[in-house]
Amino acid sequence: MTTAWRIFAASWKHFARNLWIGLATVFVFTVALLSVNVLIATNVMLEQTVAYFEEKIDVTITFQPDTPEALLTQARFYVQSFPQTESVRLVTPQEAYDAFKERYKSNAKILEAVTELSVNPLGAQLIIKAKETKDYPFLLSAVRNPQFEPFIRSSSYDDHRDAISSIRDAARSMRLFGSGLVAVFALFGLLAAFNAIRVAIYTQREEIAIMRLVGASSAYIRLPFVLEGVWLATLACVVTALSVWAAIQVGEPRLQTMFAGSDPGIMAFYVANRSFLVFTQFGIMAALSAMVSWIAVGRYIKR
Repeated sequence: MTTAWRIFAASWKHFARNLWIGLATVFVFTVALLSVNVLIATNVMLEQTVAYFEEKIDVTITFQPDTPEALLTQARFYVQSFPQTESVRLVTPQEAYDAFKERYKSNAKILEAVTELSVNPLGAQLIIKAKETKDYPFLLSAVRNPQFEPFIRSSSYDDHRDAISSIRDAARSMRLFGSGLVAVFALFGLLAAFNAIRVAIYTQREEIAIMRLVGASSAYIRLPFVLEGVWLATLACVVTALSVWAAIQVGEPRLQTMFAGSDPGIMAFYVANRSFLVFTQFGIMAALSAMVSWIAVGRYIKR
């Protein structure tokens, strides 16, 4: 216990003696961790952006004006029965007619042409929203079966086909790009941390040599530096956590304008994954600090 206490006390003495170098090391750690967290937050926001645009995509099936109401109801329940379907809304011919007039209320020529018709030229519509964009081709082919196909006038899937494909490709590219950036910045952060610890230990190389000459064991010399690296990593993680929390509190309300007032989801992501993020980042940084300290001190012990 006495030896353990001496090692513990020595680790804080090392930190106090090289306070400015220690604070510089904490700064490097914090910058590395903040870089990773900025990329994580950006990736979350990109995912929310893709989800937002996916939410705006739907497929409209337009039926002939003389389609029986019973068949329309049957078609709605048929599409709704698929697990790939998020929702189905049936728009009656009158509702479609009213929506058409509202859309072109500023175009007098179109309204005049429609008003001159003795009957409603528009048919009922099924507005289908899938759970995932990749499910739209399946749902469209399902509704175009021999029972309903003769009554279908058109569908909006061809208009949305490119948009749906672009959104799916963008989502896939964003995930890969974001993951790659996180890995690159994490690597550079670890390299910077490695060099910062080596510089801190270099300033005490003469003390290490003297301790070795008077008979101190290798472990006794190394462990205070290892613990010092762990304290530096802990302090950096605390500073990073507070900085990330403050940045989200200030920035997320301003980001809502980009999502039409909806939640960007950054705070929700961090709250849901707080344990994993904290322990992963702290574990990696503490393990790196301990390992680098052990190796760097050993270089001067052998001299």
